[in-house]
Amino acid sequence: MEIKEFTQIITIFEQSSLSEMEITSETFSIHLKKPTTNELKELPKIIKTEEKKDDKPKKSTKTITSPIVGTFYRTPSPDSPPYVEVGKPIRTGDVVCTIEAMKLMNQMEAEFDCEIVAVLADQGSLVEFGQPLFEVLPL
Repeated sequence: MEIKEFTQIITIFEQSSLSEMEITSETFSIHLKKPTTNELKELPKIIKTEEKKDDKPKKSTKTITSPIVGTFYRTPSPDSPPYVEVGKPIRTGDVVCTIEAMKLMNQMEAEFDCEIVAVLADQGSLVEFGQPLFEVLPL
């Protein structure tokens, strides 16, 4: 990624209402955070950047998206562990999350064997139709 592209990302972030943002790709990772009211004396800064070097052949990931509009839940109940974790393999038919729509709890099941690479939605957040929920690596 060129320095010009980093500058554009930082400018867009500074002009947005976001307080924190993270972007990850196959070649880099960038995490930006704006200061809290207690840290206003400091300027917004890049918290962490790292160049990823990997000699392994790249496997293509897929995205599991929301089939409906609703509230995303990673756990079956507030005191339960998440259905799936990053790095853990899941099998076809395993429940990956629950989406609440119109007071109905809809359990989403994996359509193929895969490994969770990233969870892209926050617990209790509103998700839209087609919104990415998980990044997975097919097995």
